[in-house]
Amino acid sequence: MYVTLKVEVEKCNGCKRCIWSCPDPNVLLYVQEEKQVAVNQHRCKGCGLCVTICPKKALALSDN
Repeated sequence: MYVTLKVEVEKCNGCKRCIWSCPDPNVLLYVQEEKQVAVNQHRCKGCGLCVTICPKKALALSDN
C-alpha cells in the first residue's frame, strides 16, 4: 500500500515542528515565501511522526 502525506495549507502556521520531528532529511521543507511546509513525496516513508506532533493538525496521511 502506498501512503501519501498531505499538508492542509490553511491550517499550517509554519512552526516547523514537523520538520524537526522527521527522522529522514529533506522530506518536509519550509517554503519561506509561503511560510508553510511542503512535502517531498518521493522521500516520505509514511511513519506519521509529523502528523502526531503538529499542533494545528495540518498534516494527514492518506492511502492511495
